[in-house]
Amino acid sequence: MSASPDTAGQPVALVIQRRIADDGFAAFARWNGEVGEALKAWPGFLGQEVVPPRPPAHVDWVTVLRFASPAAARAWLQSEERTRRIGEVQRFFVGSEDVHILPDSGVQRDNAVSAVISFIVPDGLEDAFLKWQQRIQAAEAEFKGFLRHKIERPIPGLHDEWIVILTFDSDANLNAWLDSPLRQTLLSEGERFNAGMNVKRASYGFNFWFPAGKAQAPEQSPSLIWKSNLIVLLVLYPVVYLWGYFVSAPLIDRNGVPIWLSLFVGNLVSTQLLGWWLVPAAFKALDWWVRPKAAISRQIAGYALLAVLYAASMGLYALLLAWHWGR
Repeated sequence: MSASPDTAGQPVALVIQRRIADDGFAAFARWNGEVGEALKAWPGFLGQEVVPPRPPAHVDWVTVLRFASPAAARAWLQSEERTRRIGEVQRFFVGSEDVHILPDSGVQRDNAVSAVISFIVPDGLEDAFLKWQQRIQAAEAEFKGFLRHKIERPIPGLHDEWIVILTFDSDANLNAWLDSPLRQTLLSEGERFNAGMNVKRASYGFNFWFPAGKAQAPEQSPSLIWKSNLIVLLVLYPVVYLWGYFVSAPLIDRNGVPIWLSLFVGNLVSTQLLGWWLVPAAFKALDWWVRPKAAISRQIAGYALLAVLYAASMGLYALLLAWHWGR
């Protein structure tokens, strides 16, 4: 367990977690791609990676921006350019964003999961806080799946909190620790530190933020944005027409509900279905095609699969309409 100072020349990862409204998923993914393109000309920028949510356990988007130094990361955070671009999608934000700037430690990527826990430590109690964290780490190490407990000190000008990145090998094992009576006992012992405690979940481990060596993270390229939009369309089209055919037309529209209200209800239902279940499931199923640098054979197979699924959706819709009008 260690704490890292703000070393002026050390590469850092700017980790931003924020929740996005369901109907803003596609726009936010596209916006991230545009920001990534703009950042290529930003002094000290190294790379970008965006992790979409995986409901219901992980509902935040995680954006990782890598910079050559803390000063470069702060310059971007405080820039008018970032403020202007955030204004373009701010209508989709739900709640506030969590921002962390962490040393880019260059450890190996893994499939673990993490909790980012922030504390406000009163002045003069730093040593007591670290001793308390040592007791917590010793207890965590006894739990199945424990991988890492890392502490980051406050960084002047960015955040005043102490940050703990806690990593386990699976959601189940992380939850077992977070919900354990032993942890609750330890939290009560450190009550003076956890009054403002905030726990945020990430669907990837701490190592995901820091790839090995100097390799840059995959960027939100136009190809990735294009594929993301195609996947959203793949699940959006059947949801819209099936809802309209089986629910809206016979149960809502025929009962005299105004079209503006019927349309709102349909959009409300479809965005919830897409955001919580269908889009995350589709991205997971097509991960082999979406991932950067996929082999050309996989690229072709992915596009062919989508073409077949699109045709099947349109064919089914055509058959339903023909059957309906033939009755």
